[in-house]
Amino acid sequence: MKQKLFVLCMSAALLLAGCGGGAMAGSTAASSAPSTPGAPSGEFQESWGGENYWDMGGADFAPAEPDIPLGEAESGSVYQNTRAKLIRRAELSIQTEQFDQSEAALNQLVDSCGGYFETSSRYGGSWRDVNANRNGEYTVRVPAEKYSQFVTSAGDLGYVTSINETSEDVGEAYYDTEARLKTQRTKQERLLALLERAETMEDIIALENALSDVEYQIEQYSSTLNRYDALIGFATFNIYLNEVNRVTQEVGETASLGARMAAGFQASFRGLGQGFQNFLIWASYNIFLLVILAAAAVVAVIVGKRELDKRNGKGDKKGEQEHP
Repeated sequence: MKQKLFVLCMSAALLLAGCGGGAMAGSTAASSAPSTPGAPSGEFQESWGGENYWDMGGADFAPAEPDIPLGEAESGSVYQNTRAKLIRRAELSIQTEQFDQSEAALNQLVDSCGGYFETSSRYGGSWRDVNANRNGEYTVRVPAEKYSQFVTSAGDLGYVTSINETSEDVGEAYYDTEARLKTQRTKQERLLALLERAETMEDIIALENALSDVEYQIEQYSSTLNRYDALIGFATFNIYLNEVNRVTQEVGETASLGARMAAGFQASFRGLGQGFQNFLIWASYNIFLLVILAAAAVVAVIVGKRELDKRNGKGDKKGEQEHP
């Protein structure tokens, strides 16, 4: 009986000692916790069920990971991922023999796709050289869902000599920015609630400074998301429209020998005809010089003929004297 009583007494003593040690440890931890300069004091330190914004040093909460199904992220092409955020761009070089008609067709195509011109530039065909070949450079923004339609219809503008397409998935950066924005808005709500309950001027100033920093971050993240949305929602096309005298399709190395030789003969005849035309154009610009040269050539021929006749006449007379 005495042994049982002794055991009970020892257990009670150990239990009391453990409770006392826990209380002392708690008070020691509370007293040693660093205080944040400019942070509100009093009841605001214990608000929101023990959560303290100021103990977190104003740092961002851990951003929530976007719920991206692993099956979609790992299997198939990126275009099949519904969570992908694609920025699509394309560059097209187009040759045309009818510049005005092609430019009008481009305007109509942009309107039918619901897009707009970001920039538009034209070169050539000036007042001094009206008949010079013209070139146009255009930056067009088209809704992303109309991307394929625009690329397919671009072949109607002329002969497409080259096309370069790129896609950039900014989903990771987009969702990270979105999560940070959500965190900052949560902070803003908590700070506004604390500001309504603040009583001292020190607490009000500290909370307003914190709100100013949070609002700045919200503005930055919102601007980044808006820029991403604009680039994702509208594809960008850089179009180079070049006017040429004749649109020709070169015969590649995979063509037959006969086709390549025929293309060579055709190119030779076209080159000969083009060279003759260039000569006539040069002659029209230098007609007075050609007239002077022609007159000088005629005079030289006449003078030379007279001199030759004189020499021949002298030779004949000399021969007659030697043979009476």
